[in-house]
Amino acid sequence: MSQSPSPSDSNSPYATQNALKRRIAALEEQNAELQGESRSKNSHGDIYVTAGRAIRRLVSLTDRIEDLVGEHDRRSSLCDEDDQHTEEEEQLYQSFQQLLRWVPCVRNLLNSQSDGYQLNVAFQKLNRGADSARGDDASSLKKTVASWLNESRPTPDPPITSVDKSGRGFYHDTTGELLCPVDFNWVDPRTKEGIRNYEPDFQVTAHSWPAFLYSNGKYDRDNPMKGLFKSVLLVRTFKHIFTSPSSAGKIQPDEEELLGYQEPSHKRSRTSGERRTRSNIAMILGMRSVQARAIAYSAVQLRFALSSCGAWRIIDDEFDHRQFYIYIIDYFEQPPTSAAKASIDALLVWWNRTVFGARNVSTYLPQNVAQYSVANTSARRRQ
Repeated sequence: MSQSPSPSDSNSPYATQNALKRRIAALEEQNAELQGESRSKNSHGDIYVTAGRAIRRLVSLTDRIEDLVGEHDRRSSLCDEDDQHTEEEEQLYQSFQQLLRWVPCVRNLLNSQSDGYQLNVAFQKLNRGADSARGDDASSLKKTVASWLNESRPTPDPPITSVDKSGRGFYHDTTGELLCPVDFNWVDPRTKEGIRNYEPDFQVTAHSWPAFLYSNGKYDRDNPMKGLFKSVLLVRTFKHIFTSPSSAGKIQPDEEELLGYQEPSHKRSRTSGERRTRSNIAMILGMRSVQARAIAYSAVQLRFALSSCGAWRIIDDEFDHRQFYIYIIDYFEQPPTSAAKASIDALLVWWNRTVFGARNVSTYLPQNVAQYSVANTSARRRQ
């Protein structure tokens, strides 16, 4: 029985045909833009805008849908499967694979007989939803992170305003300490002066982990993995985006030991309504366990919230948010050794227990059922 073609069938004539249609549509769209024509009106519903909200959060921080699909189409047209790809092409293709996973309607689009114009309209809506979600998260965290910091001890002096970000970043001791690269010592007045004056020896780039990624901001040069991606502020940011703002506002009693955090007893109670909303956002996205790209996205959003940037930008002075995002993804997705892979697995278990609770372990760490008694019994009966 023949099977319908899919985006993975790179040698299928249908895949080649659809790729050519998308390329023609892209050229037509460029021509329309050059002529000043507007093609925003269409017959598609907003299902693509809604679906697109998962893209920045779980697929790619900045890439456009047409670029991800274009990389798939480029590979589909190659005859040699062992053809070498550049690092950027490999990143695009890995993001394309994530796109198929988290935005299933894209697979349907690529396999459909839609004309090029319809595909471009859908891609535009997906991009719009993606950027809209990133903007909504940034706007919400702008106020929320300020509130978290103002409630911390010692209290920031002066208090961090939730309206104007110009006083954040390295212009404020509290946010400056969190943003400071762990290779520098923020307590040293020379560091503060060097960073604020853009001195060559104190460049703030994505090549240094910022202190807010570490538990209690503590960096061990001899063991740089210790405490990395385990900060309370990063966990709360993740929860704010992916479970609910209410779940981020309070640390659960069973999470205190995991986070090394103690909260006043009068803040520990939660209503049944709050418990019900904890996983709503993650459920809408279909995310049942913590994903590396969700952690990377949360880290970028947190850095932006702490910075003095008033509007989203990929590069903040000399700090490249996209490169920062890629470094984090590579840390999780490209472990160089089996020991590093085991360390990442343990870190993700920690994240899942912290975010979704210890009772849901089977969701993010399924048992190897073949080694247990039921499978053993079945195997013995067949002998």
